[in-house]
Amino acid sequence: MKLKDKKIRIIAFTSTTNEHGFNTEEWRPIHSGRLWAYYRQLSGSEFYASAMVNAAEEVVFTVNHRTDVTTEMLVEYGGKFYDIKRIDNYEGYTDDISLYCKLSNDQNIEVTEPDAASV
Repeated sequence: MKLKDKKIRIIAFTSTTNEHGFNTEEWRPIHSGRLWAYYRQLSGSEFYASAMVNAAEEVVFTVNHRTDVTTEMLVEYGGKFYDIKRIDNYEGYTDDISLYCKLSNDQNIEVTEPDAASV
């Protein structure tokens, strides 16, 4: 069992229509609050193994099982944003999922906080 002692947020790029009928595109959290996660840097052998198959991965976050996470989303942790490169669901078990991530090139992301009425 891994100690989930870090708080992260998973955010998704959404496209909605505002009250005036214009499209708005923004980064929004897919959950309220923050999620508890286990966090670690990839080991040297894991890092080189991912590089051999051209998968750029640097860190792994392990969270409770969720079905709404995709590789088009970002993880926000410690004031930085990470691109989700791969999701490991442990052969279909529903305990945990691991999000293999790389530090995002774009760190100037503005996250739109959900209003209190929608939470």
